[in-house]
Amino acid sequence: MGTQSTGTRTLVWIDAREAVVVSWLEDRAQVEKLESDVPDHRKSTGHVRHDSTFCHGGGAPQTAGEPRREEHLNRFVEHVAERLPVDRDLLILGPGTTRERLERHVRELDAHRLHPRTVTCEASAPRTDRQLIARLRHVAGADPQRREAREQRDETIHGVVG
Repeated sequence: MGTQSTGTRTLVWIDAREAVVVSWLEDRAQVEKLESDVPDHRKSTGHVRHDSTFCHGGGAPQTAGEPRREEHLNRFVEHVAERLPVDRDLLILGPGTTRERLERHVRELDAHRLHPRTVTCEASAPRTDRQLIARLRHVAGADPQRREAREQRDETIHGVVG
């Protein structure tokens, strides 16, 4: 994503339950959480009966008996995409395929716009807000300067040197 300032980037962490959007407003991170109404996967009953009249290889696509979940998931991805600024590069993170859905949807929307942007998608375990902010800063090349542990200890013991 280059070495542009953090103000030109947005990070999204997403799964089927929630999305966390991290953007920069002036010199501060702004975190927005979006909850989904996607139902959980249906649990297996342990015994599966096969319909002998069902023919594989034709007909409507199978959704493992969860067409409502797919509808909710598509609506959630659309809702998240609507909340993203159109003029900022995106880093999309998440543990499953929902991040890939969001990436495809954003790329389809961007194909109709005149201002191209960079969209990066990576697998990621759940992160805290602070970890997401740090990741956005790192990708943008704006890591906070760290002081040596010895300097911090000396300041604590002797007071801040002016």
